[in-house]
Amino acid sequence: MSPRQGWFLREFVATLRYELEQQDLPSTIHTEGFPEPFPERVYVLVSPREYVELEGAQALPDTEILRRSIFLSAESAEAIGDGVALDVFRHAGAVFDINARAVAALRRAGIPARHLRPGYSRRCDGFDPDAERPIDVVFFGSHSLRRTKVLTGCAPVLARHNCHVQIADPERPNTEDSASYLAESKWTLLGQAKVALNIHRGETTDLELTRVVDAIHAGAVVITEPSVGLSPFVPDEHLLVAGPESLPFVLETVLNDTGRLRRLRTQAYERLRSWLPFALPVSVFRAAVIELVGRPVRPNVALGLMRPPLRAEADSAPPATSDGLQDLAVEVSELRSEIARLEQIVWSQEKPGRARVLYDSLAWAARRAPEITVLMALRDDAARIRASLNSLAKSWPRDFELVLVDDASTDHSAELARDWLRAHPEVPARLVSHAAPLGVGAARNTALDFARGRYCFIFDADNEVYPRCLDVLAWMLDGIHDVTFVYPIVEVYGLTDDVVSAGGDYLLNVYGWEPDRMLNRNLITGLAMVRAERLRELGGFATETHLVGREDHDLWRRMDGRGWRGQLAAQILGRYRASNRSIARASALDKRSSAMSLADRTGRVPVGVATA
Repeated sequence: MSPRQGWFLREFVATLRYELEQQDLPSTIHTEGFPEPFPERVYVLVSPREYVELEGAQALPDTEILRRSIFLSAESAEAIGDGVALDVFRHAGAVFDINARAVAALRRAGIPARHLRPGYSRRCDGFDPDAERPIDVVFFGSHSLRRTKVLTGCAPVLARHNCHVQIADPERPNTEDSASYLAESKWTLLGQAKVALNIHRGETTDLELTRVVDAIHAGAVVITEPSVGLSPFVPDEHLLVAGPESLPFVLETVLNDTGRLRRLRTQAYERLRSWLPFALPVSVFRAAVIELVGRPVRPNVALGLMRPPLRAEADSAPPATSDGLQDLAVEVSELRSEIARLEQIVWSQEKPGRARVLYDSLAWAARRAPEITVLMALRDDAARIRASLNSLAKSWPRDFELVLVDDASTDHSAELARDWLRAHPEVPARLVSHAAPLGVGAARNTALDFARGRYCFIFDADNEVYPRCLDVLAWMLDGIHDVTFVYPIVEVYGLTDDVVSAGGDYLLNVYGWEPDRMLNRNLITGLAMVRAERLRELGGFATETHLVGREDHDLWRRMDGRGWRGQLAAQILGRYRASNRSIARASALDKRSSAMSLADRTGRVPVGVATA
């Protein structure tokens, strides 16, 4: 295997090795290239196409070694039809694929492939019909626009339940160092889940059998889209089948039917164990190993040349900026923010009318020390503010306060906000106004000055929250003490398709906190809950002119500069209204991302493409 291959393949290989061991066939894993041959050694090359893509063609050994090798593939039938490097497959001693339709496609191409169908293994068996299952729904899968679109359709249902949505970046596979942790996490989550969703990555309808088998091993009931290759599982007897339109309704119905869940869980496990023992296809695989043992290999055969290890590769890559310059940039950014903040304080003291309180709700004075303060900046948001505030009013717990700062809107945003507050006297809220426009960063800083909560929730007029959002985020900050802020997955609604066409997505905030992702673009968009003391320690939000529109990005970068970190709440708990402004922003980010990718390859940025 390549050390750069993902944890899905490593997990499958671990199960295969366990079953081979049960049949008295020992095996070892090599991630530094093909080891030296000896008479009783047979090689298994895992996912040959991916191996070559990650390590280069020079990593393949001579033909004698390939003829002594089994190719274990995990292709789709469509990928084979689109031109998988079949010439390399023709040199293999034997070919196996996890996907039945891929096996058929390989055979049509003249390659005698065999099916290594996933099935029951004692190694994976964690079935407990009486286990507590506090997680209602889990989803595991790599990112695709189709998957995020289907999940968006399910968002209202998922937001009402305790869910775990884990989306992996297909361009950044989880490598050897993280594979064991992710596999352990997967089995823990599946063992606590009532339902596991199976959503196709693309338009192909092949059943993701490995994912289904894993869920059944752990006792999670599978709900899948219509798929080819369901047999021997029968819909409504061992699992449930629903199209994207009906998936939310089926999901809601089955979650409210404990008896049906228990029946499906038990019947699926019994069918898997009795009809799909993994030992049977593994015995065919073992026979292929024995067939290849006697194939000769000449002395001094070339074993291929692997690329440098991941750590060496990272060390040798020229950094975008030296550590000293990066530290200096962080310090300069913090100093600029602090100077701007001090200037604003002095300015406000010299001219008291610059920021004034317009309205306090009846509950504002009664609530002395709430847990959460919602920071909300307004600027010409009259068309959006009512829906945002209505969603906030439905939040639980009610232990929060709201500070709205109108940044000198030219429409009637402030009047609408005051009318809404008068109609909701139970919400502790204060409305503040700037006499002149100072920007989103300055407006949020003004709100921070009035904040009394331990946690601050960043909320904009184009956002909405589901009722559980504040509760889940505050609970995470209470329980994870070394985290500075938490953020949920956010559903995009409104002009969604237009935003996606411009380079956006149906879901935001889908990836976990990885600071290196933040170098070129902001991948955490609003709706974050931050510890108030840390936010004040940083001097609040940026107010510099060149950072307008990038206040959140600047905040995350400064936090990373101090070694602070964020944590993804892997649930869809918020909404973002896609507008013409969103389309323009998505288009600019897509253009900037393309420019950065080109810069990574060529060392220079195309003329006329902004990189700020």
